[in-house]
Amino acid sequence: MSIAAVAGRGTTSACGAAAGAEGLGAPARRAAAAALLMLLVDTPAAAQLPASAPAAGPEVVAELRVHGNHSIPDADILQLAGVALGDPVEPETLDAVAARLRASGRFESVEVRKRYTSLVRREEVALILLVRERPGAADAARGVMGRALGFLARRTMFLPILDYAEGHGYSYGARFRLVDVAGAGSSLTAPLTWGGTRQAGLALERRFETGVLHTLRAGAAATRQENQHYRVHDRRLSVWAGADRRLAGPLRAEVRGEWSDVGFGTLAERVATYQVGVELDTRRNAGFPRDAVVARAGWQWLDRSGAGGVVTQPQADVRGFVGLSGQTVLGLRVLYQGASGPLPGYARPLLGGLASVRGHRFGHRAGDRLAAASAELRFPVSSPLSFGRAGVRVFFDTGAVYGAGDDIYRTRFSQGAGAGVFLNAAFINLQADVAHDLDGRFRLHFGTGVSF
Repeated sequence: MSIAAVAGRGTTSACGAAAGAEGLGAPARRAAAAALLMLLVDTPAAAQLPASAPAAGPEVVAELRVHGNHSIPDADILQLAGVALGDPVEPETLDAVAARLRASGRFESVEVRKRYTSLVRREEVALILLVRERPGAADAARGVMGRALGFLARRTMFLPILDYAEGHGYSYGARFRLVDVAGAGSSLTAPLTWGGTRQAGLALERRFETGVLHTLRAGAAATRQENQHYRVHDRRLSVWAGADRRLAGPLRAEVRGEWSDVGFGTLAERVATYQVGVELDTRRNAGFPRDAVVARAGWQWLDRSGAGGVVTQPQADVRGFVGLSGQTVLGLRVLYQGASGPLPGYARPLLGGLASVRGHRFGHRAGDRLAAASAELRFPVSSPLSFGRAGVRVFFDTGAVYGAGDDIYRTRFSQGAGAGVFLNAAFINLQADVAHDLDGRFRLHFGTGVSF
């Protein structure tokens, strides 16, 4: 805005300020100029009028400005406001414009300000519309479909999936996630993968800060993969539900139920599984734990429809990480899966591979019960402050699977020993091991996962 003249007292004050600043240095002159601009621009509308301004005609809108909008165009806001250039400005005009904008339901807050475009012509007025949009306000004018698409676009996350599991090969696909679909703290996830593991599912989760339960989960999925011991396809159509509760610090309790239609080779049957368990996790850094314990213990009940009887399966998985000299960590693990009776082929635990005994292929043995133990030394080669943790490790594994009626002390255990490398970064997990089965054979074990 250019200012040609200042009348009355305003002129005297401005000229006096300019004259007083004439004898000052450059910094003082700049300060005086800033004070003069604040006096002329930021003064309330009523105070901007000179006391001796001549009488003028009725006020009209000479300029319109919109501030604060980011997705709704200025033209749409002016249309909602019902004001245009040349309209008369009455005492109730500002309130009426603000009321029309609020009534549209597209703004969280609305403020209308009046400013004079000149200090000598008081009939020309600028209206400034200050608005703050509601979330998704731009979708309101698009109807039901527009609101639905806008809701999905704002709340959907796309997460690629790329995993390699020993025996199954690569699985690739995507995971779509909608947040806050059932209230704050909720999410709806839809994984879709192809390759070694084919899966299409839907899972709903809701978290609570207070109450008896802290997390509720439910979902449905269709999966297909090859059983690495029996070399037949395992096809399942399942629905499940579960809940967990934080007990004290790192201790958590969980319950879960799952109901599945299973196709295993030529076998087809319906099975229900129920689980209860507790978990203790004291890790501060899940990628490279040190001086920490991760332990899970629980029971699972397997109920085969028409097969008679329920098989009880006690389970325990305890891992400990002890810091040694420097950054070296000793990792220890004990794993046990029991069974009170014989299990069908699709429910039997498999021995071998990265999950239990390296040096043997995954699934080289299967049984009703599984017992395994591992020990490894990890030597990081990167700084704890780096982007990820990389290093080398040496290990020894032992384990066995056996029948429900067999004695563990008479069971033949498999062993494996070797060395490998690992990389744990923000969204990449990579591990590769070369192991000897102590019977003359070497095997390479490789696993990777990419998650975002």
